Amino acid sequence: MKAGRMRYKLVLLEPVRSINSFGEEKVTYNEVRTVNAERVKLTGNRSEEVGEHFPDYRTDWNIRDAHEVCENWRVRQLGGYTYTVTNIVPNLERGYKTLVCARVNE
Repeated sequence: MKAGRMRYKLVLLEPVRSINSFGEEKVTYNEVRTVNAERVKLTGNRSEEVGEHFPDYRTDWNIRDAHEVCENWRVRQLGGYTYTVTNIVPNLERGYKTLVCARVNE
């Protein structure tokens, strides 16, 4: 991995679950840190759910392995979209992790 390829900034968002007085669970996301990232792949297609068409965007990001991140966290590209981390593929020989992400449809 070359540092010059890490031209994107990602904000890592950690999920925090809280329960209100009615017993409902609410998930909020706290910013952990901003990291440099390399976008490896960006794909887009259309999915159909219950007779409705939705855009389906997926992307892979490389970040340094020193940054703590887990599945189901979110990453927000500065000036861009928010993605949910679905898988993490470690590549310790090269010193990075690949975050496999799906765009949040909110």
